[in-house]
Amino acid sequence: MARIKDKTEKKIVQFLDENGPSFLGEVVKELKLSYSKGLEHVTQLLSKGIIKHSDPPLQYELNSEQK
Repeated sequence: MARIKDKTEKKIVQFLDENGPSFLGEVVKELKLSYSKGLEHVTQLLSKGIIKHSDPPLQYELNSEQK
């Protein structure tokens, strides 16, 4: 998590680490983020390879290769 500088992104990673695969709605609800802000941060984490998503259903989880 050292390469994550954004506080919200760190919180998302911590949430996924503690709760396992989660829907975006669960993440934004728990962290009290707007859907658009949550999606923005999740997209950044996806592009960095820190998290991944499964399809279907579209849940986000930590990328085990990055742990």
